[in-house]
Amino acid sequence: MTTARRDFPQLDAMRAAASIAVVVTHVGFWSGFYTSGFLGVLVQRLEAGVAVFFVLSGFLLCRPYLVAAHDRAPHDPARVYFQKRFFRIVPVYVVTVVAAMTLLAENRSMGVSRWVQNLLMVDLYRETQLPQGLTQMWSLTIEVAFYLILPLLGAVLVKVVCRDRWRPVRLLVFVAALIVLSVAWVAATHVMDASWAPWAAKWLPSYLSWFALGIGLAVLTVDSGAPGRLTSWLSTLGQDRVACWTSAAAILVFVSTPLGGSPLLIAPTPSQAIMRHVCYAAIALLLIAPCVLGTDDSPVARAMSLPAVRHLGHISYALFCCHVIVLAIAVPRLGFTVFDSNPVVLFVVIMGISLAVSELLYRFVEVPGMALRPRLQPTPAATAPSEAAAQS
Repeated sequence: MTTARRDFPQLDAMRAAASIAVVVTHVGFWSGFYTSGFLGVLVQRLEAGVAVFFVLSGFLLCRPYLVAAHDRAPHDPARVYFQKRFFRIVPVYVVTVVAAMTLLAENRSMGVSRWVQNLLMVDLYRETQLPQGLTQMWSLTIEVAFYLILPLLGAVLVKVVCRDRWRPVRLLVFVAALIVLSVAWVAATHVMDASWAPWAAKWLPSYLSWFALGIGLAVLTVDSGAPGRLTSWLSTLGQDRVACWTSAAAILVFVSTPLGGSPLLIAPTPSQAIMRHVCYAAIALLLIAPCVLGTDDSPVARAMSLPAVRHLGHISYALFCCHVIVLAIAVPRLGFTVFDSNPVVLFVVIMGISLAVSELLYRFVEVPGMALRPRLQPTPAATAPSEAAAQS
């Protein structure tokens, strides 16, 4: 039986947690906490929140294609899909870019070309450093690259892998192949010529395995009866929240050892890069699996589904976009010292201001932007469950 119309309310809370983790790791950097022993490294490793975003996107955006293959039913055409993504992402992003380029003194001398490159989300591929206040946008650039190939990837999943029938084993083999290729790409980018590696490491293949894990989870939710011992074991494990989340915490501790490399801006060795990549993938998978494979009636699930908690997920995209600008403005003006501030106090201040700014962006930019979408869709189409939970 398909779960095509099932909602996944816990994913909003997971998206909020991932955004907060990203804020924590950036505050840790600005405050200088990264050098504070093991706890400092642990805070830096919370960058694994980006992997959570990518797994969420793979799950939520590919699932409609899998449902279509399972039910032999149509899905949204590419035109509608791109309209949804555009109005979901672009309004807040444009406001963020304009704010960073005009409010931060470091960016005011940048010419028209840098404005255009950032507005088009290609600056990452052309410059060695993103502008101040926009350094976190590297992950959004990767997201957009995934969005652009998704209709083609969906067609491959439905027409080539499934051949217009439901073939979960083939899908999971395809997912495994994507993961292997992505890990191999990560390894290659850290052993190839130094002049080429930094560019190749920014491309989608370096992170495709994280999206692929989301696709794998989607396969298990579309048809919980998928055959095989492995799929049965994965489904059973995903229903055990304590085991999954305890394992995720243990992996976070493990990757915070020297095996994961330095927390500072030092290029990791190939083995360290692979270790981080695989561990971040495992953390994201273990955090999200109980939210989509488990039940919605446990105390934790009910708490994660509370309207207030879900709202944090709704504004998390705006939080992701604005918090680095808030850091750049607030740190010098509120008497903090870069690389030498109390991380807890700085986090509370930055989080409070960023949440307020995020709420304004959500209400007055994001929601009005998304409201434009129905005008461009004269006929109703199937939508992905809990679309608001998809990282954008």
